[in-house]
Parts: sequence; C-alpha cells; structure tokens
Amino acid sequence: MTAVLLALALGLHVGPGDLAVPAPTAIVVATARGQAIVPVSVDRGHPVLPVSQLSNLLPITSEVNGEWATVEFADVPFRFLLNAPVYEHGGTIFPLVGGAYEARDTLFVPLQWLSNDIPRLFSEGFRYDPYAARFEDARFTPVATAVPLRPPAPYYRQPAPGSAAERNGFRIQHRVVVDAGHGGRDPGNPGKYLPRGVNEKHVTLAIARRLRDRLEAQGVEVLMTRDHDVLVDLRQRAPMCNDECDLFVSIHVNSLARSQGYENVSGFETYFLHDARTAEAERVANMENDAIRYETETELEDDDPMSFIIKDLHTNEYLRQSALLADAVQSRGARVHPGRNRGVSQARFAVLGAALRPAVLVETGFSTNRGDAAFLSSATGQQRLAEAIAEGVVVYLRQYEDKILAGAGG
Repeated sequence: MTAVLLALALGLHVGPGDLAVPAPTAIVVATARGQAIVPVSVDRGHPVLPVSQLSNLLPITSEVNGEWATVEFADVPFRFLLNAPVYEHGGTIFPLVGGAYEARDTLFVPLQWLSNDIPRLFSEGFRYDPYAARFEDARFTPVATAVPLRPPAPYYRQPAPGSAAERNGFRIQHRVVVDAGHGGRDPGNPGKYLPRGVNEKHVTLAIARRLRDRLEAQGVEVLMTRDHDVLVDLRQRAPMCNDECDLFVSIHVNSLARSQGYENVSGFETYFLHDARTAEAERVANMENDAIRYETETELEDDDPMSFIIKDLHTNEYLRQSALLADAVQSRGARVHPGRNRGVSQARFAVLGAALRPAVLVETGFSTNRGDAAFLSSATGQQRLAEAIAEGVVVYLRQYEDKILAGAGG
C-alpha cells in the first residue's frame, strides 16, 4: 500500500490490482446522456477533475460552504474539507493522496475519489478503466444503488511461533508507541513536591521505560519516542505510530498554579483528542501544549491537512477507538493510584493532533500534591502505574483483535 500511495503522490494513478499507471491528461466520461472528454489537472501535484464538467453527464451536484464542499453522487453525500487529503462519507474518514479545492471559481475533486471509490460504492452502476482512462455507466443504464464503502482492511502480522506474543495468547503481533512527555531543554513542570532536581520529564521517562518493559514481556513490540533526556518536537511523536502500529500512549504529570486549595487536588486522568468540554480539560491541554515554545518551529498550523481530523473527529473511527483505549487505561490506572479517579476527558493536545491511530495522553498524577508526588517519584509507584497502564493497553488490544479478526473472518 505504501508503494501505491507513493505512486499516486508522484502523479501516477492506481489501477486494478494496485498497479500504478501514469495519470491521464484527460478522461472519457461515457453515460446514457452522452460522452465527453474531461481534462485532468495536476496543478497542485495530484490529479483532479472539474465538478462542473462532470455534472454534465454524471449524477453529481456540489455545494461549497466555507471550508467545506459537499458533493452528492446519485444523491449520496460526500464531504470534503477543502485542501485536505481526506473526505468523510457515512460517518467514516477516508484518506486521499490530495484533496479537493477551489480554483478559478471551479471546484475540483480528486480523480482518485471518482476512479477508485465511486466504482466501489456504486459497483452495479459505474466502472473505471485506468488504462483507457474511461469512466462509464456499467450498462449505460446505471443502477445507482449504494453499497457500504469501507476503508481498506487493516494490516496485521501473526506472532512468530514460540514468541512472547504467542505464549501470551495474542493472535496479532502488536506494536505500540510509548511517549515520555517533555525532555531535553523542556523539563515539563518542576512540581512543588517532587524531589529536588526531579522534573516531570524524569518521571515520565521512568514510567515510560517501565511500561515498555512490561508490554514487551507480554509480547507487544514497543517504540519509544525518546529513551533518554532529549527534546522531541510534539508533531514528530504521534507520527512514529505508522502503518504497523496499533496505538500511541503519551505519559505526563499534572500540576496546578498556586490558588486556594491547589495542593489538595490529586488523581489519575486519561485524555483523548477532541474539543475540550470543561475548563479543566482546556487548562491541562494548554499546559502540555506550552512545550511548543521549546521547539524551533513554534507555530501550530490550524490549516494543515491533519486539522481536518481535529475539526471533525466525531466522524472518525479513531475517535471511538481512542475513547475505548482511554477507558481501559483509566479504569486500571485509577485502581492503583493513591489519589482520586478523575476519569476520562478530552481536549486538543498538540502531541495527539497528528495521530493516525488510536491515541491517549495519561496524566499520572499531580506534582503539586504531596501524596501524588511521593507516589510518582518512587520506584514502587512508577512500577505500579506502568503495570496498570500496560494492563489497560493489553485489554484494548485483545478487544481490537476480536474486532479485526471477526471482520476478516479469522
């Protein structure tokens, strides 16, 4: 699949069997209404088609409203965020090599969407021949009956015979990215009650290392965003969880500014990415996102392609999976933590913003609370938290296996 996406990015078109053929300069559209040649533009690096010319022969209508374009094909709606390489259909986000956009008062949609996804959705009515660059009614009297369009089946590997994963009953070889928050010149919060010379970055690394060891002992492959005291940019962390990765876990320590009763606030909390629903969730996100100031590129881009996932996460399958992962981690972590069970919350964390897999951020306790800080800075506390988080991760992975293998008939 990676080779296919690379071919598309280089201006090639994907045909049957994932064979790359050169992107055409135009396609032929042939329907019961007639036949026409529609030009293909590659002005922005990927092949697109003008909707205005497609609508002359195909059952297409479109409407642009601000940043969004809604394109209906045979009365079935597709929502494109302009200039973003994804679209939403039926409550699911589908990736594209390049997005829809407006130019010269014309809406352009990706050739990939029309040639690959529309024939899959309307398999009885339309087909595309990439070698002839021809999109046509399957029978010239199309039966426009939509069937569910699903993302490609997830990639997975079986555990090696005799491996720790197999011995622990895993049917899929899993990989997890563990992120120790902060690092290097970004100390995180100093924490009123952490021992002298100990900052958040030291605690998160200690817990992350123990979490790695616990997961690896159960046969889960682990990639650390950092394994020593270095700074890693926020946007570079989550993308380490790529095609063969199942989930991303970021470890942090909470704290409060001085105010009445602030030293009494304690507890364990797990977050996933979505708009904050409470002032406290927004405060925590702002505190963690402040790490951006230690990086060389300090500007958060609101209009980059992944902002689509942030802006419309309620349609994203990974939102639901992140919430399930957060619940599994929270329920186990709260059992061993001496402070309060603060539950699962959501907020816009920069470190999770580029996540392409289920992702959570764990606030392991408050360094401004005497009991929490003593627990977090002790080897016993760090080990108990690591074991609890690992248990939550494993519970989620087993549920994930059931879902994937049931869908694959395995």
